[in-house]
Amino acid sequence: MREPIRHWTQKNMPDLHGSYAVVTGGTSGVGFAMSAALLRHGATVIIVGKQASKGVTAAAKLRAQTGQQNVTFMGADLADQAATKHLANRLLRMLPKLDILINNAGVMMPAKRTLTRDGLELMWAVNYFAGFILTSELMPLLLRSDHARVVNVASIAMGRPHLTFNQFDGHDYRPWTIYTTTKLAQAMMVVKLNQLLTEAGQSVTVTGSSPGLAATSLKTISSRKTAWLMRMGALSFRLLPFLRQSPDQAALPALYAATDPNAQGGVIYAPHAWRGLRGYPALWAWNQRPELHDQKLLDRLYRASRNVTGV
Repeated sequence: MREPIRHWTQKNMPDLHGSYAVVTGGTSGVGFAMSAALLRHGATVIIVGKQASKGVTAAAKLRAQTGQQNVTFMGADLADQAATKHLANRLLRMLPKLDILINNAGVMMPAKRTLTRDGLELMWAVNYFAGFILTSELMPLLLRSDHARVVNVASIAMGRPHLTFNQFDGHDYRPWTIYTTTKLAQAMMVVKLNQLLTEAGQSVTVTGSSPGLAATSLKTISSRKTAWLMRMGALSFRLLPFLRQSPDQAALPALYAATDPNAQGGVIYAPHAWRGLRGYPALWAWNQRPELHDQKLLDRLYRASRNVTGV
């Protein structure tokens, strides 16, 4: 596996004129920073979010900040499989091809378990299955690109997640366990989908990234809607703000994975310093996790994902 060049930044991004990119969760935080960088380098960008008012405002802000006009907001509730598939159908009709898909949208540790209309726990629905659906359904557009990239945005949350196949409804709800396991599943699907596409001789590359610790809209300590661990994290970041890096810096691993000619498929990129907390893009220690090399487990997750989503 090749390491990125040292101190890779947005200045190292190639020209993206003529390219089309979709960024889920692109209306704020790190996703907004990713979208701005892609726009500045010439890409046509579609940002996806749940709230229409927030999305329209974000698109206008991106135009003002970058001086580029080729950005469109598309609304979709990615917790709903039918809505996610409808979004994919709209994109299939709208775009001539797709060069970059960044599955960035996520939910982080709600205090209480929420079941979606499809009977899935909310984090499983948004963090993992929405990206699986979009990647699968948008494959015809990705295959029209000469060198398409799919990037699953994982998380610095390491823990010791244990993937089982009876947990998608979040019974026996433990926010931290489910969150870290959905992120592990994202990383596993990077490996599995890249294997399938390579075996099929296709030019689509699937890779992953982690933003490290990013200074974004983490819920406040007073919020009762997030798990206690999130509230403690918010308090620590207030007291020690230097722990987190800017959204622009946190976006670099995903931007490297999505645009650099040397980025490899089937691996995860993360900040190089403080055990993946901050810094410039580098290969992440998660690439050594045994689950990413257990072919039977990867195959089983792929089969389960198809069964749950129907794609």
